[in-house]
Amino acid sequence: MQKNKVITEVAIFTVKPEFIAKIAKIRKGLREALKDFNGLISLETLMTADDSNVFADIAKWQTLADAKAAAFAFESGDKRFMPYMNAIEELKFMGHFVEQL
Repeated sequence: MQKNKVITEVAIFTVKPEFIAKIAKIRKGLREALKDFNGLISLETLMTADDSNVFADIAKWQTLADAKAAAFAFESGDKRFMPYMNAIEELKFMGHFVEQL
């Protein structure tokens, strides 16, 4: 029996200057919104060490379908994600990965 591989979703983005001071609170709202989706294992939120406006989110999902369902809701303008979407200036990269053995 093959073990299911955990999906790691990586998003790197910039935040509009007027939202940088509020991004920690906005990310708390993101965590709450993601609780409505199946398969979320964890969410790690990162910021650059040099205080720029570049941020990264690393989410672990049980399946690719789970990850894609949340991504689709985000891309479709789901109102639960609106505060986060409004804060993002530019999505630099977003992708789904599995561990390479």
